[in-house]
Amino acid sequence: MRTTFLLILLSSLLLACGGQPSKTSSPEQQTLSTAERIQELLNQAQTSMPPEKERKQLKAAALLLEEEQLDLAQQIIDQLQPEQLPLRDFARYVEVSSELHIQQGEYEEARFLLETPRLLDNLDTLSTTRQLTHSLLRAEVFALLGSHIASAQQRIYINPLLSPENQRSNREAIWNSLMYVPTQDLLHYQKTSFGGEYQGWLELAVIAKDNQGDLEQQLAQLESWQQQWQDHPANAELPGGLQLIKELAANRPQQVALLLPLTGKLAPFGKAVRDGFIAGLYETSNRGGKVPKLKVYNTEDHSDFMALYQQAIAEGAEMVIGPLEKQRLSLLFDAGDLPVPTLGLNRVSNYGDAPAQLFQFGLAPQDEASQVADIAFLEDHRKALIIAPKGDWGDKVSTAFSERWQTLGGETVKRSLYTGQTDYSSSLKQSLLLQASEDRSKRIERLIGEPLEFLPRRRQDIDMVFLLARPQQARSLKPLLAFHYAGDLPVYGTSRLYTGYEDTRKDRDINGVRFTDMPWVLNKPSALHQTISTEIKQSKQYHRMYALGIDSFQLHPRLRQLQETANSRVYGHTGRLKLNARNEIERQMLFAQFKRNKATIIPTATQTIDLNLNGKEGVDNDRDTDN
Repeated sequence: MRTTFLLILLSSLLLACGGQPSKTSSPEQQTLSTAERIQELLNQAQTSMPPEKERKQLKAAALLLEEEQLDLAQQIIDQLQPEQLPLRDFARYVEVSSELHIQQGEYEEARFLLETPRLLDNLDTLSTTRQLTHSLLRAEVFALLGSHIASAQQRIYINPLLSPENQRSNREAIWNSLMYVPTQDLLHYQKTSFGGEYQGWLELAVIAKDNQGDLEQQLAQLESWQQQWQDHPANAELPGGLQLIKELAANRPQQVALLLPLTGKLAPFGKAVRDGFIAGLYETSNRGGKVPKLKVYNTEDHSDFMALYQQAIAEGAEMVIGPLEKQRLSLLFDAGDLPVPTLGLNRVSNYGDAPAQLFQFGLAPQDEASQVADIAFLEDHRKALIIAPKGDWGDKVSTAFSERWQTLGGETVKRSLYTGQTDYSSSLKQSLLLQASEDRSKRIERLIGEPLEFLPRRRQDIDMVFLLARPQQARSLKPLLAFHYAGDLPVYGTSRLYTGYEDTRKDRDINGVRFTDMPWVLNKPSALHQTISTEIKQSKQYHRMYALGIDSFQLHPRLRQLQETANSRVYGHTGRLKLNARNEIERQMLFAQFKRNKATIIPTATQTIDLNLNGKEGVDNDRDTDN
């Protein structure tokens, strides 16, 4: 490393992290700040011979990485010649470099490094710590790239080598990865597996995902699995709340009341939810499963909703599902403690904590906006332009995106609002600063006294677009982005922009757009989907409400499972369902992209649990004895 580079780097370090205590220092180093430790390592590197010189530099880079000084760590890494490093040091170089790539959203680059033949071919000659660190990094990168089965395989392989504490966290990560794999894919991998623990994990994952509406069938399959896999690591502590299935089956509600609007302007929505619930109930009953007695009440027939609620309970309801309207749902917040579990089919905000037995489950677009923010951030975007309609819906969803985006570290550069087709172009042009570009050109023309060959240049401080629009609006707005020199920007959206039905002629204008939507819409039609296809054809615009009804049926005996087990999920037709601290059911949906005029499911990146190894657990790299 050149002396001038070192001096500049050290000065930057002292400014950047001077005075901060070390996170992983040994006892003799505890009096040194992080900056002083890094400075000491780099000073020692200047006077050391290879390979000791490179080891000091790698330690300094690793410390900088811990302190999130990515640019400075990269400068050190760039000075090294990895092909000349001994195997042990090369492995450490790969670890630090791949961590840098991960932190910067460069997942493919990290994967390429971690799969370097020199390292993979000789991995078994390195220390256990090095092997574990390498394997965990590969598992993390696989998950970030959406290769969830590969991530799970990697973690299953190294699980026996981990400490008991880390084994538990690793099992949670294995389960999390498997739960992202579609059931049909799990069944495929199950058939092609060579057995062992991996086979057991696959079978358990299928049991967890494939019996959402039938607790008895799930319990029977689970007990059979436990008998067959008595020594499996997942058997001692069943993941995802599966240990509660027996108790849930024994204590399911015997009578359920549906409180929905079946007349009036909201009748189509209420009827779709009702029909979806009944379809789920009949499907379970036809397979021999136990189902509750059902009574349906029309909320539009009663001016006093709370009186109707009490009537349903007096007539035997052990659980209430509904209401659908926010105004009526808010009355339950004011009612104090509720006598039975109640699943409201909407979400009200700014009402404080919900009563203990009140749960909220709706198709909240805020969940979609937050998920889009997560995915866009993991895909290395940081500067967002939001295009949204004026009004409450646009404000609500764009605010949800911005709040999540800023929490992650992104920036909402501009929010472009539109009201109708007539102002699409003008509002976009203004938001992209094209008018300013044209004005600059005119000023130059006036100065030089002759016309210029000129192409307007859009603003360069945005790297993605979050588009909130209905299908017809999206089909107009997406081409306008290209017309206004922003066709290179990736466009993300929510299910609002997709009708849910294939229309290759109209949807060609939104090719490339990435968006969230529910499995009910994006997956191949299930048997249940086909059962109620006639009703769906008659009311296409309400088809997502059928899914809400079906999932309400699947949720009704499982709320305690979600409440008591943090990593528990219900795998429904509206998405992966979990319960947050406010007793709201949050949905995580599938991700799709319009390709060749069709909505096509694409894998999504996910964060995984980091295990504390190699610096994260305080492993002393000075005592690494690899050869």
